[in-house]
Amino acid sequence: MHKKKSITVLLMLLVFVLFPLHALAVDYTISEVTIDAQVNADGTVDVVEHHTYEFDGEFNGITREIVAKEGTSIQSFSGLENGKELKTERDGDVYKVFRQGEDETITIELRYQIQSAIQKYEDGAEFYWPFFDDRNESAYEQMTVTVLPPAPSEDTAFLGYEEAYQTGSLQDEGSVRFDMNTVPEGSNGDVRVIFDPALFPAIPEQDGMIRKELAKEAERLEDEAIIFAARQGTGAAIGNGLIPAAGAFLLALTAWAWNRARKTKQQAQPANGDFFVPKQKMSIPATLYFTKSAILTPPVTAAALMELVRKKNVEQLLEEQFRLLDRHTEHDHEARLIELLFDKIGDGEHFMTQDLESYTKNELNHSSYNDSIAAWQQGVAEEVKQQDLYGKHPVLRWTTGLIGLALFAATIFFGIFNLLPLMFFSLIIGICFVAFCFYSPITFEGHVIRQEWKQLRIAMENLDASEWNRLTQDEKMRAYAYVLGTDEKSANRNTQSFTNAYSQSAFADMGVFYNPVLLTGIFIAANSTTSASASGTGSMPAGGVGGGGGGSGAF
Repeated sequence: MHKKKSITVLLMLLVFVLFPLHALAVDYTISEVTIDAQVNADGTVDVVEHHTYEFDGEFNGITREIVAKEGTSIQSFSGLENGKELKTERDGDVYKVFRQGEDETITIELRYQIQSAIQKYEDGAEFYWPFFDDRNESAYEQMTVTVLPPAPSEDTAFLGYEEAYQTGSLQDEGSVRFDMNTVPEGSNGDVRVIFDPALFPAIPEQDGMIRKELAKEAERLEDEAIIFAARQGTGAAIGNGLIPAAGAFLLALTAWAWNRARKTKQQAQPANGDFFVPKQKMSIPATLYFTKSAILTPPVTAAALMELVRKKNVEQLLEEQFRLLDRHTEHDHEARLIELLFDKIGDGEHFMTQDLESYTKNELNHSSYNDSIAAWQQGVAEEVKQQDLYGKHPVLRWTTGLIGLALFAATIFFGIFNLLPLMFFSLIIGICFVAFCFYSPITFEGHVIRQEWKQLRIAMENLDASEWNRLTQDEKMRAYAYVLGTDEKSANRNTQSFTNAYSQSAFADMGVFYNPVLLTGIFIAANSTTSASASGTGSMPAGGVGGGGGGSGAF
Protein backbone atom coordinates (compact mmCIF):
# COMPACT_ATOMS: atom_id res chain seq x y z
CA MET A 1 0.00 0.00 0.00
CA HIS A 2 1.17 3.50 -0.78
CA LYS A 3 -0.68 5.57 1.83
CA LYS A 4 2.32 5.98 4.09
CA LYS A 5 4.57 6.88 1.18
CA SER A 6 2.16 9.52 -0.09
CA ILE A 7 1.68 11.10 3.32
CA THR A 8 5.46 11.21 3.82
CA VAL A 9 5.94 12.93 0.47
CA LEU A 10 3.16 15.37 1.34
CA LEU A 11 4.72 16.27 4.67
CA MET A 12 8.12 16.73 3.04
CA LEU A 13 6.58 19.02 0.43
CA LEU A 14 4.78 21.08 3.07
CA VAL A 15 7.97 21.47 5.07
CA PHE A 16 9.85 22.48 1.92
CA VAL A 17 7.27 25.15 1.05
CA LEU A 18 6.66 26.57 4.51
CA PHE A 19 9.97 26.25 6.28
CA PRO A 20 13.64 26.54 5.41
CA LEU A 21 15.63 23.32 5.08
CA HIS A 22 18.22 22.58 7.73
CA ALA A 23 21.67 21.63 6.60
CA LEU A 24 22.59 18.07 7.48
CA ALA A 25 25.82 17.30 9.28
CA VAL A 26 26.57 14.41 6.90
CA ASP A 27 25.40 14.37 3.29
CA TYR A 28 24.77 10.90 1.94
CA THR A 29 22.43 8.63 0.04
CA ILE A 30 21.84 4.90 0.59
CA SER A 31 21.81 3.58 -2.95
CA GLU A 32 21.28 -0.10 -2.18
CA VAL A 33 20.39 -2.34 0.75
CA THR A 34 20.22 -6.14 0.62
CA ILE A 35 19.11 -8.13 3.66
CA ASP A 36 19.41 -11.90 3.88
CA ALA A 37 17.61 -13.44 6.85
CA GLN A 38 18.59 -17.09 7.38
CA VAL A 39 15.99 -18.73 9.59
CA ASN A 40 17.41 -21.52 11.81
CA ALA A 41 15.68 -24.61 13.14
CA ASP A 42 16.11 -23.43 16.75
CA GLY A 43 14.07 -20.26 16.12
CA THR A 44 16.98 -17.87 15.76
CA VAL A 45 17.56 -15.85 12.58
CA ASP A 46 21.01 -14.93 11.31
CA VAL A 47 20.81 -11.65 9.42
CA VAL A 48 23.39 -10.35 6.97
CA GLU A 49 22.82 -6.82 5.61
CA HIS A 50 24.80 -4.95 2.98
CA HIS A 51 24.35 -1.16 2.96
CA THR A 52 25.88 0.87 0.12
CA TYR A 53 26.39 4.52 1.08
CA GLU A 54 27.37 7.32 -1.27
CA PHE A 55 28.92 10.13 0.81
CA ASP A 56 29.38 13.73 -0.24
CA GLY A 57 31.94 15.20 2.13
CA GLU A 58 33.53 13.91 5.30
CA PHE A 59 31.99 11.15 7.40
CA ASN A 60 32.86 9.07 10.44
CA GLY A 61 30.67 6.01 9.92
CA ILE A 62 27.12 4.74 9.64
CA THR A 63 24.33 3.97 12.07
CA ARG A 64 21.75 1.19 12.14
CA GLU A 65 18.77 1.24 14.46
CA ILE A 66 17.37 -2.23 15.17
CA VAL A 67 14.37 -2.28 17.47
CA ALA A 68 13.54 -5.83 18.53
CA LYS A 69 9.94 -7.01 18.73
CA GLU A 70 8.52 -7.86 22.11
CA GLY A 71 9.80 -11.23 23.22
CA THR A 72 12.85 -11.15 20.94
CA SER A 73 16.37 -9.77 21.27
CA ILE A 74 19.33 -8.78 19.08
CA GLN A 75 22.65 -10.49 19.68
CA SER A 76 26.18 -10.64 18.21
CA PHE A 77 26.05 -7.41 16.19
CA SER A 78 29.14 -6.69 14.08
CA GLY A 79 30.16 -4.48 11.15
CA LEU A 80 32.60 -5.37 8.38
CA GLU A 81 34.02 -3.96 5.18
CA ASN A 82 35.59 -6.32 2.65
CA GLY A 83 35.78 -8.96 5.35
CA LYS A 84 37.59 -6.67 7.81
CA GLU A 85 35.80 -6.11 11.10
CA LEU A 86 35.09 -2.48 12.03
CA LYS A 87 34.70 -0.86 15.43
CA THR A 88 31.10 -0.73 16.65
CA GLU A 89 29.28 0.88 19.56
CA ARG A 90 25.76 0.39 20.87
CA ASP A 91 23.55 3.09 22.34
CA GLY A 92 20.18 1.57 23.16
CA ASP A 93 18.75 0.33 19.86
CA VAL A 94 21.24 2.31 17.75
CA TYR A 95 24.47 0.69 16.57
CA LYS A 96 27.36 2.83 15.34
CA VAL A 97 29.85 1.41 12.86
CA PHE A 98 33.00 3.53 12.62
CA ARG A 99 34.49 4.04 9.19
CA GLN A 100 36.03 7.45 8.38
CA GLY A 101 36.37 8.88 4.90
CA GLU A 102 35.47 11.66 2.48
CA ASP A 103 33.58 11.66 -0.82
CA GLU A 104 33.42 7.86 -1.03
CA THR A 105 31.00 5.12 -1.95
CA ILE A 106 31.29 2.30 0.59
CA THR A 107 29.47 -0.95 1.29
CA ILE A 108 29.22 -1.98 4.93
CA GLU A 109 28.24 -5.50 5.93
CA LEU A 110 26.23 -5.87 9.13
CA ARG A 111 25.73 -9.17 10.92
CA TYR A 112 23.48 -9.92 13.88
CA GLN A 113 21.22 -12.62 15.24
CA ILE A 114 17.57 -12.36 16.24
CA GLN A 115 16.73 -14.56 19.21
CA SER A 116 13.26 -16.18 19.57
CA ALA A 117 12.18 -14.88 16.17
CA ILE A 118 9.94 -17.83 15.12
CA GLN A 119 6.40 -18.55 16.29
CA LYS A 120 5.31 -22.14 15.58
CA TYR A 121 1.63 -23.08 15.08
CA GLU A 122 -0.20 -26.27 14.10
CA ASP A 123 0.10 -25.61 10.36
CA GLY A 124 3.20 -23.49 10.05
CA ALA A 125 6.11 -21.63 11.62
CA GLU A 126 6.06 -17.84 11.13
CA PHE A 127 8.80 -15.25 10.82
CA TYR A 128 7.11 -11.81 11.12
CA TRP A 129 9.57 -8.92 11.24
CA PRO A 130 9.99 -5.20 10.50
CA PHE A 131 13.51 -4.53 9.20
CA PHE A 132 12.64 -0.81 9.09
CA ASP A 133 9.73 1.34 10.26
CA ASP A 134 8.49 4.90 10.46
CA ARG A 135 11.40 5.86 12.74
CA ASN A 136 13.77 5.46 9.81
CA GLU A 137 15.28 8.82 8.81
CA SER A 138 16.95 7.63 5.58
CA ALA A 139 15.51 6.60 2.25
CA TYR A 140 16.65 3.40 0.55
CA GLU A 141 16.94 3.79 -3.21
CA GLN A 142 16.93 0.02 -3.78
CA MET A 143 15.99 -2.52 -1.12
CA THR A 144 15.77 -6.30 -1.26
CA VAL A 145 14.91 -8.60 1.66
CA THR A 146 15.32 -12.36 1.33
CA VAL A 147 14.08 -14.82 3.97
CA LEU A 148 15.53 -18.32 3.77
CA PRO A 149 14.27 -21.48 5.56
CA PRO A 150 16.58 -23.77 7.57
CA ALA A 151 15.95 -26.49 4.96
CA PRO A 152 13.84 -26.72 1.78
CA SER A 153 10.26 -25.76 2.58
CA GLU A 154 7.58 -27.32 0.38
CA ASP A 155 4.69 -25.11 1.44
CA THR A 156 5.89 -21.53 1.98
CA ALA A 157 3.38 -18.70 2.36
CA PHE A 158 4.22 -15.01 2.61
CA LEU A 159 2.82 -11.52 2.80
CA GLY A 160 4.27 -8.02 2.80
CA TYR A 161 2.78 -4.88 4.33
CA GLU A 162 2.84 -1.27 3.08
CA GLU A 163 6.15 -0.81 1.21
CA ALA A 164 6.57 -4.61 1.03
CA TYR A 165 3.01 -5.22 -0.24
CA GLN A 166 2.91 -7.26 -3.45
CA THR A 167 6.72 -7.22 -3.72
CA GLY A 168 7.35 -10.82 -2.58
CA SER A 169 8.14 -13.77 -4.82
CA LEU A 170 8.80 -17.44 -4.09
CA GLN A 171 12.36 -18.59 -4.74
CA ASP A 172 14.16 -21.95 -4.88
CA GLU A 173 13.77 -24.31 -1.90
CA GLY A 174 10.95 -22.22 -0.44
CA SER A 175 12.79 -18.98 0.29
CA VAL A 176 11.03 -15.63 -0.31
CA ARG A 177 12.46 -12.43 -1.78
CA PHE A 178 10.85 -9.02 -1.35
CA ASP A 179 11.99 -6.57 -4.05
CA MET A 180 10.80 -3.25 -2.64
CA ASN A 181 12.81 -0.94 -4.89
CA THR A 182 12.72 2.62 -3.47
CA VAL A 183 11.69 2.89 0.19
CA PRO A 184 11.05 6.47 1.42
CA GLU A 185 12.18 7.55 4.84
CA GLY A 186 9.58 7.28 7.59
CA SER A 187 7.76 4.33 6.02
CA ASN A 188 6.88 0.83 7.22
CA GLY A 189 7.35 -2.47 5.42
CA ASP A 190 6.84 -5.55 7.58
CA VAL A 191 7.53 -8.97 6.02
CA ARG A 192 5.71 -12.14 7.03
CA VAL A 193 6.84 -15.63 5.94
CA ILE A 194 5.44 -19.06 6.98
CA PHE A 195 7.49 -22.23 6.53
CA ASP A 196 6.71 -25.90 7.11
CA PRO A 197 6.36 -26.51 10.90
CA ALA A 198 8.34 -29.78 10.67
CA LEU A 199 11.48 -27.74 9.97
CA PHE A 200 11.43 -26.50 13.60
CA PRO A 201 11.14 -29.62 15.82
CA ALA A 202 12.65 -27.97 18.93
CA ILE A 203 10.22 -25.01 19.04
CA PRO A 204 7.08 -25.46 21.20
CA GLU A 205 3.88 -25.49 19.16
CA GLN A 206 1.12 -22.96 19.86
CA ASP A 207 -2.59 -23.55 19.29
CA GLY A 208 -4.10 -22.11 16.17
CA MET A 209 -3.88 -22.17 12.38
CA ILE A 210 -1.55 -19.40 11.22
CA ARG A 211 -2.06 -19.98 7.49
CA LYS A 212 -5.79 -19.20 7.79
CA GLU A 213 -4.92 -15.96 9.55
CA LEU A 214 -2.43 -15.11 6.82
CA ALA A 215 -5.02 -15.84 4.13
CA LYS A 216 -7.50 -13.51 5.87
CA GLU A 217 -4.85 -10.82 6.09
CA ALA A 218 -4.03 -11.21 2.41
CA GLU A 219 -7.72 -10.96 1.55
CA ARG A 220 -8.09 -7.87 3.73
CA LEU A 221 -5.14 -6.15 2.11
CA GLU A 222 -6.43 -7.05 -1.34
CA ASP A 223 -9.85 -5.61 -0.51
CA GLU A 224 -8.21 -2.46 0.80
CA ALA A 225 -6.14 -2.25 -2.37
CA ILE A 226 -9.26 -2.54 -4.53
CA ILE A 227 -11.03 0.14 -2.52
CA PHE A 228 -7.89 2.27 -2.62
CA ALA A 229 -7.63 1.92 -6.41
CA ALA A 230 -11.30 2.84 -6.85
CA ARG A 231 -11.00 5.90 -4.66
CA GLN A 232 -7.77 6.79 -6.37
CA GLY A 233 -9.54 6.69 -9.74
CA THR A 234 -12.38 8.83 -8.41
CA GLY A 235 -9.92 11.26 -6.91
CA ALA A 236 -7.98 11.49 -10.16
CA ALA A 237 -11.18 12.16 -12.12
CA ILE A 238 -12.21 14.90 -9.69
CA GLY A 239 -8.71 16.39 -9.50
CA ASN A 240 -8.21 16.44 -13.26
CA GLY A 241 -11.23 18.71 -13.50
CA LEU A 242 -10.89 20.64 -10.23
CA ILE A 243 -7.24 21.65 -10.37
CA PRO A 244 -7.24 23.09 -13.93
CA ALA A 245 -10.48 24.95 -13.12
CA ALA A 246 -8.99 26.35 -9.92
CA GLY A 247 -5.81 27.32 -11.78
CA ALA A 248 -7.81 29.07 -14.52
CA PHE A 249 -9.85 30.94 -11.92
CA LEU A 250 -6.67 31.98 -10.12
CA LEU A 251 -5.16 33.32 -13.36
CA ALA A 252 -8.36 35.20 -14.16
CA LEU A 253 -8.49 36.64 -10.65
CA THR A 254 -4.85 37.70 -10.81
CA ALA A 255 -5.38 39.35 -14.21
CA TRP A 256 -8.45 41.17 -12.90
CA ALA A 257 -6.61 42.44 -9.81
CA TRP A 258 -3.59 43.56 -11.84
CA ASN A 259 -5.71 45.34 -14.47
CA ARG A 260 -7.85 47.04 -11.82
CA ALA A 261 -4.78 48.30 -9.96
CA ARG A 262 -3.22 49.53 -13.23
CA LYS A 263 -6.33 51.50 -14.20
CA THR A 264 -6.66 53.02 -10.74
CA LYS A 265 -3.03 54.13 -10.84
CA GLN A 266 -3.48 55.66 -14.30
CA GLN A 267 -6.57 57.57 -13.21
CA ALA A 268 -4.66 58.99 -10.25
CA GLN A 269 -2.02 60.67 -12.42
CA PRO A 270 -1.97 64.46 -11.93
CA ALA A 271 -3.89 66.30 -14.65
CA ASN A 272 -0.88 68.40 -15.66
CA GLY A 273 2.81 68.50 -15.02
CA ASP A 274 2.89 71.91 -13.26
CA PHE A 275 4.96 72.06 -10.10
CA PHE A 276 2.96 72.22 -6.88
CA VAL A 277 3.16 71.04 -3.29
CA PRO A 278 0.39 68.51 -2.52
CA LYS A 279 -2.25 69.41 0.03
CA GLN A 280 -1.64 68.27 3.58
CA LYS A 281 -3.55 64.99 3.96
CA MET A 282 -1.17 63.33 6.43
CA SER A 283 1.81 64.44 8.45
CA ILE A 284 5.16 64.42 6.62
CA PRO A 285 6.44 61.28 8.46
CA ALA A 286 3.20 59.45 7.62
CA THR A 287 3.42 60.64 4.01
CA LEU A 288 6.98 59.32 3.79
CA TYR A 289 5.88 56.04 5.38
CA PHE A 290 3.17 55.60 2.75
CA THR A 291 4.90 56.93 -0.35
CA LYS A 292 8.49 55.79 0.19
CA SER A 293 9.00 53.00 2.70
CA ALA A 294 7.46 51.49 5.83
CA ILE A 295 11.00 51.48 7.26
CA LEU A 296 11.38 54.89 8.85
CA THR A 297 15.04 55.87 8.48
CA PRO A 298 16.87 58.51 10.55
CA PRO A 299 16.26 61.19 7.86
CA VAL A 300 12.52 60.69 8.44
CA THR A 301 13.11 61.45 12.12
CA ALA A 302 14.89 64.65 11.07
CA ALA A 303 11.95 65.51 8.80
CA ALA A 304 9.56 64.87 11.71
CA LEU A 305 11.46 67.39 13.84
CA MET A 306 11.18 70.01 11.08
CA GLU A 307 7.47 69.20 10.81
CA LEU A 308 7.13 70.18 14.48
CA VAL A 309 8.89 73.44 13.65
CA ARG A 310 6.44 74.08 10.79
CA LYS A 311 3.46 73.41 13.07
CA LYS A 312 4.93 75.79 15.67
CA ASN A 313 5.13 73.13 18.37
CA VAL A 314 8.88 73.71 18.32
CA GLU A 315 10.95 76.80 17.64
CA GLN A 316 14.38 76.57 16.05
CA LEU A 317 16.69 79.04 17.79
CA LEU A 318 19.92 78.05 16.05
CA GLU A 319 21.04 75.28 13.68
CA GLU A 320 21.77 73.07 16.69
CA GLN A 321 19.21 74.35 19.19
CA PHE A 322 15.42 73.93 19.47
CA ARG A 323 12.90 75.18 22.03
CA LEU A 324 9.58 73.57 22.88
CA LEU A 325 6.59 75.92 22.46
CA ASP A 326 3.49 73.72 22.62
CA ARG A 327 3.04 70.10 23.79
CA HIS A 328 -0.45 69.79 22.29
CA THR A 329 0.07 67.94 19.02
CA GLU A 330 -2.18 66.84 16.18
CA HIS A 331 -0.90 63.26 16.21
CA ASP A 332 0.18 60.91 18.96
CA HIS A 333 3.52 60.13 17.30
CA GLU A 334 4.41 63.84 17.42
CA ALA A 335 3.91 63.85 21.18
CA ARG A 336 6.13 60.78 21.48
CA LEU A 337 8.91 62.46 19.51
CA ILE A 338 8.68 65.56 21.72
CA GLU A 339 8.90 63.35 24.81
CA LEU A 340 12.05 61.68 23.47
CA LEU A 341 13.89 64.80 22.28
CA PHE A 342 12.90 67.34 24.92
CA ASP A 343 12.16 65.24 28.03
CA LYS A 344 14.49 62.24 27.81
CA ILE A 345 17.35 63.90 25.96
CA GLY A 346 16.79 67.64 26.55
CA ASP A 347 15.96 69.56 29.71
CA GLY A 348 12.20 69.60 29.17
CA GLU A 349 12.24 72.89 27.28
CA HIS A 350 15.30 72.85 25.05
CA PHE A 351 16.88 70.25 22.79
CA MET A 352 20.36 70.56 21.31
CA THR A 353 21.88 68.23 18.73
CA GLN A 354 24.96 67.60 20.89
CA ASP A 355 22.60 66.41 23.65
CA LEU A 356 21.54 63.52 21.40
CA GLU A 357 25.15 62.54 20.81
CA SER A 358 25.91 62.57 24.53
CA TYR A 359 22.73 60.67 25.36
CA THR A 360 23.36 57.82 22.92
CA LYS A 361 27.03 57.47 23.90
CA ASN A 362 25.81 56.10 27.22
CA GLU A 363 24.91 52.44 26.63
CA LEU A 364 22.45 52.55 29.52
CA ASN A 365 20.27 54.84 27.39
CA HIS A 366 20.22 52.66 24.27
CA SER A 367 17.22 50.54 25.25
CA SER A 368 15.20 53.60 26.21
CA TYR A 369 16.11 55.39 22.96
CA ASN A 370 15.22 52.39 20.80
CA ASP A 371 11.91 51.92 22.64
CA SER A 372 10.99 55.55 22.08
CA ILE A 373 11.89 55.42 18.39
CA ALA A 374 9.87 52.21 18.01
CA ALA A 375 6.86 53.83 19.74
CA TRP A 376 7.17 56.85 17.45
CA GLN A 377 7.34 54.62 14.36
CA GLN A 378 4.29 52.68 15.54
CA GLY A 379 2.42 55.94 15.94
CA VAL A 380 3.30 56.96 12.37
CA ALA A 381 2.07 53.59 11.10
CA GLU A 382 -1.18 54.04 13.03
CA GLU A 383 -1.79 57.42 11.39
CA VAL A 384 -1.40 55.85 7.94
CA LYS A 385 -3.68 52.97 8.91
CA GLN A 386 -6.42 55.39 9.94
CA GLN A 387 -6.47 56.94 6.46
CA ASP A 388 -7.95 53.80 4.81
CA LEU A 389 -5.60 54.01 1.86
CA TYR A 390 -5.82 50.28 1.17
CA GLY A 391 -8.92 48.46 -0.07
CA LYS A 392 -10.48 45.89 2.26
CA HIS A 393 -12.44 43.61 -0.15
CA PRO A 394 -13.78 41.31 2.61
CA VAL A 395 -15.94 39.20 0.26
CA LEU A 396 -12.98 38.51 -2.04
CA ARG A 397 -10.72 37.70 0.90
CA TRP A 398 -13.16 35.27 2.48
CA THR A 399 -13.93 33.62 -0.86
CA THR A 400 -10.30 33.08 -1.84
CA GLY A 401 -9.42 32.00 1.69
CA LEU A 402 -12.13 29.32 1.71
CA ILE A 403 -11.06 28.14 -1.75
CA GLY A 404 -7.46 27.92 -0.52
CA LEU A 405 -8.48 25.89 2.54
CA ALA A 406 -10.55 23.58 0.33
CA LEU A 407 -7.51 23.06 -1.90
CA PHE A 408 -5.38 22.26 1.16
CA ALA A 409 -7.93 19.61 2.11
CA ALA A 410 -7.77 18.32 -1.46
CA THR A 411 -3.97 18.25 -1.17
CA ILE A 412 -4.21 15.85 1.76
CA PHE A 413 -6.77 13.76 -0.12
CA PHE A 414 -4.56 13.52 -3.22
CA GLY A 415 -1.55 12.69 -1.04
CA ILE A 416 -3.35 9.84 0.72
CA PHE A 417 -4.25 8.32 -2.63
CA ASN A 418 -0.79 8.73 -4.10
CA LEU A 419 -1.88 11.30 -6.71
CA LEU A 420 1.37 13.20 -6.41
CA PRO A 421 1.09 15.63 -9.39
CA LEU A 422 -2.42 16.63 -8.32
CA MET A 423 -1.22 16.95 -4.74
CA PHE A 424 1.61 19.26 -5.78
CA PHE A 425 -0.50 21.59 -7.96
CA SER A 426 -3.32 21.62 -5.42
CA LEU A 427 -0.89 22.77 -2.74
CA ILE A 428 0.69 25.49 -4.89
CA ILE A 429 -2.63 26.85 -6.16
CA GLY A 430 -4.06 26.68 -2.63
CA ILE A 431 -1.18 28.78 -1.30
CA CYS A 432 -1.80 31.36 -4.04
CA PHE A 433 -5.50 31.56 -3.15
CA VAL A 434 -4.71 32.00 0.53
CA ALA A 435 -2.31 34.78 -0.46
CA PHE A 436 -5.34 36.69 -1.77
CA CYS A 437 -6.56 36.87 1.84
CA PHE A 438 -3.95 39.62 2.18
CA TYR A 439 -5.08 41.41 -1.00
CA SER A 440 -5.20 45.10 -0.09
CA PRO A 441 -4.74 47.23 -3.21
CA ILE A 442 -4.01 50.91 -2.86
CA THR A 443 -7.15 52.99 -3.26
CA PHE A 444 -7.61 55.82 -5.76
CA GLU A 445 -6.94 58.37 -3.01
CA GLY A 446 -3.77 56.49 -2.05
CA HIS A 447 -2.49 56.51 -5.62
CA VAL A 448 -3.21 60.25 -5.85
CA ILE A 449 -1.08 60.87 -2.77
CA ARG A 450 1.76 58.73 -4.11
CA GLN A 451 1.73 60.27 -7.58
CA GLU A 452 1.60 63.85 -6.32
CA TRP A 453 4.53 63.47 -3.95
CA LYS A 454 6.50 61.51 -6.53
CA GLN A 455 6.01 64.37 -8.99
CA LEU A 456 7.16 66.83 -6.34
CA ARG A 457 10.30 64.84 -5.56
CA ILE A 458 11.27 64.58 -9.22
CA ALA A 459 10.54 68.26 -9.90
CA MET A 460 12.63 69.47 -6.96
CA GLU A 461 15.76 67.81 -8.34
CA ASN A 462 16.00 70.59 -10.96
CA LEU A 463 13.64 73.23 -9.62
CA ASP A 464 13.79 76.77 -10.97
CA ALA A 465 14.17 79.49 -8.34
CA SER A 466 11.13 81.39 -9.63
CA GLU A 467 8.87 78.37 -9.12
CA TRP A 468 10.25 77.85 -5.63
CA ASN A 469 9.69 81.50 -4.67
CA ARG A 470 6.03 81.34 -5.73
CA LEU A 471 5.32 78.86 -2.95
CA THR A 472 4.00 79.91 0.44
CA GLN A 473 6.24 79.49 3.45
CA ASP A 474 4.15 76.55 4.64
CA GLU A 475 4.46 74.85 1.24
CA LYS A 476 8.21 75.40 1.19
CA MET A 477 8.65 73.87 4.60
CA ARG A 478 6.48 70.84 3.76
CA ALA A 479 8.29 70.24 0.47
CA TYR A 480 11.67 70.70 2.10
CA ALA A 481 10.87 68.33 4.98
CA TYR A 482 9.59 65.68 2.57
CA VAL A 483 12.77 65.70 0.48
CA LEU A 484 14.83 65.74 3.68
CA GLY A 485 13.20 62.50 4.78
CA THR A 486 13.39 60.56 1.51
CA ASP A 487 16.70 58.81 2.31
CA GLU A 488 20.26 59.41 3.47
CA LYS A 489 21.94 60.00 0.11
CA SER A 490 19.33 61.83 -1.90
CA ALA A 491 18.20 63.89 1.07
CA ASN A 492 21.67 65.17 1.77
CA ARG A 493 22.36 65.94 -1.87
CA ASN A 494 19.02 67.49 -2.78
CA THR A 495 18.30 69.36 0.42
CA GLN A 496 21.86 70.66 0.59
CA SER A 497 21.40 72.13 -2.88
CA PHE A 498 18.17 73.79 -1.76
CA THR A 499 19.89 75.08 1.35
CA ASN A 500 22.62 76.70 -0.70
CA ALA A 501 20.20 78.18 -3.24
CA TYR A 502 17.08 79.15 -1.35
CA SER A 503 17.19 78.77 2.42
CA GLN A 504 18.49 82.20 3.37
CA SER A 505 15.76 84.00 1.50
CA ALA A 506 13.09 81.37 2.01
CA PHE A 507 13.25 80.80 5.74
CA ALA A 508 15.16 83.69 7.26
CA ASP A 509 12.02 85.58 8.24
CA MET A 510 10.67 82.45 9.98
CA GLY A 511 13.73 81.85 12.10
CA VAL A 512 14.43 78.47 10.49
CA PHE A 513 18.02 77.32 9.90
CA TYR A 514 18.03 74.27 7.66
CA ASN A 515 21.18 72.17 7.63
CA PRO A 516 20.29 68.75 6.18
CA VAL A 517 23.72 67.24 6.74
CA LEU A 518 23.59 68.15 10.43
CA LEU A 519 19.96 67.13 10.96
CA THR A 520 20.17 63.76 9.24
CA GLY A 521 23.70 63.13 10.51
CA ILE A 522 22.83 63.31 14.20
CA PHE A 523 19.96 60.85 13.86
CA ILE A 524 21.97 58.51 11.64
CA ALA A 525 24.77 58.48 14.21
CA ALA A 526 22.30 57.87 17.05
CA ASN A 527 20.65 55.03 15.17
CA SER A 528 24.00 53.46 14.31
CA THR A 529 25.25 53.63 17.90
CA THR A 530 22.12 52.21 19.52
CA SER A 531 21.62 49.54 16.84
CA ALA A 532 25.17 48.28 17.22
CA SER A 533 24.67 47.94 20.95
CA ALA A 534 21.40 46.08 20.53
CA SER A 535 22.86 43.58 18.05
CA GLY A 536 25.96 43.00 20.17
CA THR A 537 24.19 42.22 23.44
CA GLY A 538 21.16 40.20 22.26
CA SER A 539 20.68 36.50 23.14
CA MET A 540 18.61 33.73 21.63
CA PRO A 541 16.57 32.66 24.12
CA ALA A 542 5.42 4.08 16.29
CA GLY A 543 7.06 1.46 14.84
CA GLY A 544 6.56 -1.82 12.95
CA VAL A 545 4.94 -5.06 13.99
CA GLY A 546 5.33 -5.96 17.68
CA GLY A 547 7.05 -2.64 18.42
CA GLY A 548 10.04 -3.63 16.28
CA GLY A 549 11.63 -1.75 13.44
CA GLY A 550 14.50 0.64 12.93
CA GLY A 551 16.36 2.54 10.27
CA SER A 552 19.68 3.77 8.98
CA GLY A 553 21.85 6.86 9.16
CA ALA A 554 25.38 8.22 9.25
CA PHE A 555 27.60 10.44 11.34
